[in-house]
Amino acid sequence: MKIALVLGAGGLVGIAHHVGVLSALSDELGFDQSHVDLAIGTSAGSAIAAYLRTGWSAHDLMKRAGDLQDAAPGTLSGGAIDLLRHGIGSAYVVARATIRVPSFLSLPPVPMLRRAFPAGVVAMDGGANILDRELPRSWPDPRLWLATYDLVSRRRVVLGRPGAPYVPLSSAVRASCAIPGVYAPVRAADGVLVDGGAWSLLNLDLAALGGCDTVVCVAPMSYDPARPPDRRDRVLREVATRALTRAADRLRRQGIRVIMFAPGPLEVLTQGVNLMRSNGLERVADVAYHETVALLRRRGRDGGVGGLAA
Repeated sequence: MKIALVLGAGGLVGIAHHVGVLSALSDELGFDQSHVDLAIGTSAGSAIAAYLRTGWSAHDLMKRAGDLQDAAPGTLSGGAIDLLRHGIGSAYVVARATIRVPSFLSLPPVPMLRRAFPAGVVAMDGGANILDRELPRSWPDPRLWLATYDLVSRRRVVLGRPGAPYVPLSSAVRASCAIPGVYAPVRAADGVLVDGGAWSLLNLDLAALGGCDTVVCVAPMSYDPARPPDRRDRVLREVATRALTRAADRLRRQGIRVIMFAPGPLEVLTQGVNLMRSNGLERVADVAYHETVALLRRRGRDGGVGGLAA
């Protein structure tokens, strides 16, 4: 098998969910990054993928779930004029990342205007410092693809993939996590990069482009259709869940095996609505771990996840 590990968006809560699921996979199946031929990360998933590819284990990250509060967004310095400038720049970035029909937004971001109206309404200082301290500048040898969205070309740019611009690994993670309008974009060659979730919350199709025949996918922002949450939470996650299902079906039609891990009712309840909150993240990771262990044991009886760590 050529296995792709696809880790999706989900903010700080999504990071905690990822480490819980991956720790359960390690304990129950012996499955870890050494079995993965291609790691694909989007937004929160990019941070976890980068850590795994640079030698951290899921259990190492599980122990750090409580430290995620140090990566919480910070406030921008400056007065009312600075906040107004950032607000205008952020509104433009949000519009350019989401509105793709021909309009005045078809004009790419102009350097002079980018300087006059910088994007980002909160600072990533804490998270950026952690990434710079704990991740190397150079990319690891195992294949690692991080999804971003380029505001200039209005296309997905997959950092780490042949032909993509080079940026240091920690900067690549920051780019993939740069939620449009929330965090500042990251420059890369002629591009201006933001969160890959602007293109897709999972970018599951990259597994096929990477030549993999088996996909293990963790999707924190969706829900498990076999274990749906209550009506309100289904409504909030319906778009993401349908997109995940469609993407998985496309891969299966190509003969690719897809093993999905999406939150069940207790996980959805524990995650809550604010995916960027800094409190309660150890609980999110713990619930994801135990719910995944229970799911794996049920699936194991019918071979649903057999052979992953062979």
